[in-house]
Amino acid sequence: MSQLIVILGITGVQGSSVADTYLLNAGWKIRGVTRNPESDKAKQWAAKGVEIVKGDLDDVVSLKRAFVGANVIFGVTDFWTIFQDPESQTKKRPGQELVEYCYEVELQQGKNIADAAAAVPNLFRYIFSSMANATTSSIGKYDKLYHMNSKAEAAVYAQSLRTLAGKFSQIQAPIYFQLPWEWGLPTTPKKTADGTWRMTGIGAGNRGIPFGHVRKDLGPCVKAIAESEPNVNLFAIGEYVSWTDYLRIFCESQGLKYGGYDEVSYDTFCELLPGGLGHEFGHNVMFALDFGYEGSDPAVVRPEKFGLKMTSFRDYCKETDFSKLKDSN
Repeated sequence: MSQLIVILGITGVQGSSVADTYLLNAGWKIRGVTRNPESDKAKQWAAKGVEIVKGDLDDVVSLKRAFVGANVIFGVTDFWTIFQDPESQTKKRPGQELVEYCYEVELQQGKNIADAAAAVPNLFRYIFSSMANATTSSIGKYDKLYHMNSKAEAAVYAQSLRTLAGKFSQIQAPIYFQLPWEWGLPTTPKKTADGTWRMTGIGAGNRGIPFGHVRKDLGPCVKAIAESEPNVNLFAIGEYVSWTDYLRIFCESQGLKYGGYDEVSYDTFCELLPGGLGHEFGHNVMFALDFGYEGSDPAVVRPEKFGLKMTSFRDYCKETDFSKLKDSN
């Protein structure tokens, strides 16, 4: 008899990776949950044989309907979708920082997923995409890293639910390989007047930052967790790459001239990325450099525990089309 995995965020990076993995495995039915089943991305998954249902992370009832019959559930929330939603500006409290509002919404969404998963009678495993608690791990130094703490606190909540005991595990994604350039961040490599390429970022250029090919590698990690014992906390790190090596490898793979890395202060980075985005990304990197991206939980394991081979940044660059980035320069 086939088993059922229900995947939240199937049209996003993480959910898509999980769906791709389970499509390659016989004996599994896949149900994807999305707010808009009529979107082009949702229809593409339906064309591959995935059952697409509507579900809203703000609505526990809709999640319970989506989870009916699930053997495995993959749960993920997205701080940045909330951040980019124009309605968030009007829904937040007067004077409240947008990032704090996003934290509150994402935390509640994480709790909603856990509550809905806890109501599934024959659930075998609930896997939640979490992050380290930056406040705890940094002993208060980074006490307002909202996009990390919201996920960490949602994981703690799931662990507190009696009906999820022996069923819960979590996975922590690293910084996406494409993040420094995909969103048009200050870290985007740029061609200078002398024909070389330079990169601006926060933190020393020679220290490793945890990156990974999340779109490709997260799915196999989730499957490994689902088949393992409960209470796993897997940091799905691809490899540590410094800013200077990031730019150098990018240039080498594309036949471009390497220029160098320019470090800026936290305050300058926030000026370059106003509205709280510079704070979240800047402190995100600084926390990783100071305390380790996966935090202080000694139970955290890495992909090698399951014999998983992760994609290197060099291989990612070889298989990625950077034409839009290069044409924009």
